Amino acid sequence: MPHKFNVHKIISLLKKNVLVSRAEILLVDEIEKRGFYKIRCSLVPSRFKLDIKFIKTENEFLYSYQLYSHKAIARWDNEPHYHDLDNSPHHYHHKNKVTSSNLSGNPEKDVKEVFSKVTALLSGEN
Repeated sequence: MPHKFNVHKIISLLKKNVLVSRAEILLVDEIEKRGFYKIRCSLVPSRFKLDIKFIKTENEFLYSYQLYSHKAIARWDNEPHYHDLDNSPHHYHHKNKVTSSNLSGNPEKDVKEVFSKVTALLSGEN
């Protein structure tokens, strides 16, 4: 069963982050028992963006967090196609590698983890 999800609560969490200069909902498409949500965060420095996508159904919750500037830098998602990784289906794409991620599919917790990694990436630690 998917985690409880409130797109406005996620926006509120994002706006509290010091790296986020703007967070906006680009798309909300809710039909019966399915929802698709797209959020864009403009970051500091301004050349960086983070796009967040959520798909919620009765039985699953899919997510994608993608950091980019003029090209993709990193992405976290739970598309179920890397079954051999620890914590599958949660995984992380960076520098042409795919590794296991610590995300859980709970957006309120995952946003904090993603921004911890984004902070490290933007400061050149990864």
